[in-house]
Amino acid sequence: MATEHINGNGPEEPMDTSAAVTHSEHFQTLLEAGLPQKVAEKLDEIYIAGLVSHCDLDDRAIEALKEFNEDGAVQVLLQFKDSDLSHVQNKSAFLCGVMKTYRHREKQGTKVSETIKGPDEAKIKALLERTGYTLDVTTGQRKYGGPPPESTPSGAQPTIGTEIFVGKIPRDLFEDELVPLFEKAGPIRDLRLMMDPYSGLNRGYAFVTFCTKEAAQQAVKLCNNSEIRPGKHIGVCISVANNRLFVGSIPKSKTKEQIVEEFAKVTEGLNDVILYHQPDDKKKNRGFCFLEYEDHKTAAQARRRLMSGKVKVWGNVVTVEWADPIEDPDPEVMAKVKVLFVRNLASTVTEEILEKAFSQFGKLERVKKLKDYAFIHFEERDGAVKVWAE
Repeated sequence: MATEHINGNGPEEPMDTSAAVTHSEHFQTLLEAGLPQKVAEKLDEIYIAGLVSHCDLDDRAIEALKEFNEDGAVQVLLQFKDSDLSHVQNKSAFLCGVMKTYRHREKQGTKVSETIKGPDEAKIKALLERTGYTLDVTTGQRKYGGPPPESTPSGAQPTIGTEIFVGKIPRDLFEDELVPLFEKAGPIRDLRLMMDPYSGLNRGYAFVTFCTKEAAQQAVKLCNNSEIRPGKHIGVCISVANNRLFVGSIPKSKTKEQIVEEFAKVTEGLNDVILYHQPDDKKKNRGFCFLEYEDHKTAAQARRRLMSGKVKVWGNVVTVEWADPIEDPDPEVMAKVKVLFVRNLASTVTEEILEKAFSQFGKLERVKKLKDYAFIHFEERDGAVKVWAE
């Protein structure tokens, strides 16, 4: 039969090329999952190349891939294959990110750009070997971090004031240049460089978390407006994850308890309500309040919900804005403060009464009362500290 076919004497049959094609043990699973033959073969090539294993991809990624037409899915897999996956820990999420990027470009009518020059992998590798930290790359960010240094208590979580925001970063700059600069301020817990998945460059900003507040403050002093490259100056400031909302148009007759009850019905994660009363009528509030949530994420969700116009509180649409974040005062400034703020004073309390009450702690410069609050000025800081302690 074979001889006849070769000589052309027998009926022509399609050539069986299956012996020349090598598939992994998971190829059949990909077909059974519903992937077209061409797409399954392309993904199987990636498996065989050792770039990713079948267990790295979850059902979500496979299902998302099935939503593309055959050519689109193949193009997505080609981009995925050409990506640097050496520092990608969650390859399934990364593939989903590549799909999202492809859809965006398709919608915008733009072609996939040429591969942008990424970081110097030799320098990145040297950095990771020196510090013992890891690098996790996703389509949206590059996270450099590790276990915190040995000097940090095991399992200790970063506190407010330990994170800085870094802006005006050159778009083609990476961890090998950023980490050495910020290490000068103190031990780094992690660094998150925000990436633009559509260009392959960074977005021009990053967040660095230190192990202590002091290191973060030192980083601001050392690095703000520093020249990271010729003619390129970065901006550095303490980062505050805002979890507080300002809400206006509150009925002035409502109490704190009523406000807590009402907003807890329409938002999640509400921790506290900060309410201010009118100086001349303690039964009435000032028509606004601050809502404090568990974290920035729940506050952002509450803000979107309240601003949608679909949610009404006591039958009215309220005005919502982010509250100005409360920044920690500079320790050097605080060390010189000699003035105390006293609030919730009754109308019968006079400056003379305040002077008599506070002068027992130290010599006073002056006392000034305004409505239901007052400022107590001491000559020496020790007097103010004694009052605070009492």
